[in-house]
Amino acid sequence: MLANIDLNLLRTFVAVYRAKNLTSAAETLRVSQPAVSHALRRLRAHFGDQLFIRTGTGVRPTRLAADLYAEISSPLSRIVAIAEDGNRFDPTMSQRRFRIALTDLGEAGLLPRILLATGHEGPGISIEVVPLDIDTVARDVLSGDIDAAITSSPVAGPVNQEVLFQDRYACLVPSALEDDDGRIRVDDLRRLPEARVGSSAGHRAITEAVTTLGAGVLSRIPHVEVPRFTSLPWIVARCGFVAIVPIDAFAAIALPTGTKLLELPFPSPTTSIHLVSHHDAGTNTATAWFLNIVRATLSTQGTPETAQPPGTGGSSITVPRVE
Repeated sequence: MLANIDLNLLRTFVAVYRAKNLTSAAETLRVSQPAVSHALRRLRAHFGDQLFIRTGTGVRPTRLAADLYAEISSPLSRIVAIAEDGNRFDPTMSQRRFRIALTDLGEAGLLPRILLATGHEGPGISIEVVPLDIDTVARDVLSGDIDAAITSSPVAGPVNQEVLFQDRYACLVPSALEDDDGRIRVDDLRRLPEARVGSSAGHRAITEAVTTLGAGVLSRIPHVEVPRFTSLPWIVARCGFVAIVPIDAFAAIALPTGTKLLELPFPSPTTSIHLVSHHDAGTNTATAWFLNIVRATLSTQGTPETAQPPGTGGSSITVPRVE
């Protein structure tokens, strides 16, 4: 089925499969959309299948396309990597696009730093962010679907996992709530409804550690569970909920008026922020360069100066705000 097929056609197929949109695929490949459409016509003729069906927002793969992608995505990524190494990867001249999986907090707090660093060393380098799903991230790394991921929970699978920095948790509360010297009171934490991010976002440590340390205070089942962190401040501000959130990440985003961060009434759990990559990523100079950029940029991440550690007293933890 793959005999006598142009490698560039397969690269186009993978780009369309990942983007689910012809325009986005063309941008990734740095070609025109008609060129992508022409490549798809050749692929459809070769495989005798429509491969992609148009939808309201782009395209969706057929059963054959899904099977084909599973078969070729990993080896094709390896072939491209070998070709790049053979061309002596030079970040100052490269037009390479890297794919990284992040949570919405990672996009808000970590991605700008990565973009500044990659843009400084490789002005032609581009980055595509895909939503992090902790249950599939190892498979996505091993298949070559993504170059790296940043998670706050360990990943199951034969992938590299290295700690970039440590983060700890605090409580996001309505600003009118009275506090106990910068801490939320146990009675308030017990009585107020809780909003929590689902475990697929990668912060399982919140549920596991907080419900253990706060046994009898926080329920294992929150009042509302959402898929992304960035909705939590608005739920807290408008509905009077509380939410356990990572301090470093929330210090990087602007909170709406009507919210504040307080220390927990028990020792704050911490979590390790991991960089996840393929076990042999270091053998590809392009991917190794990207991973080194991420390490160098984020390993200096630490608790912001405005965030007070437990037991130091003071008022709430200071973070930027939006009206």
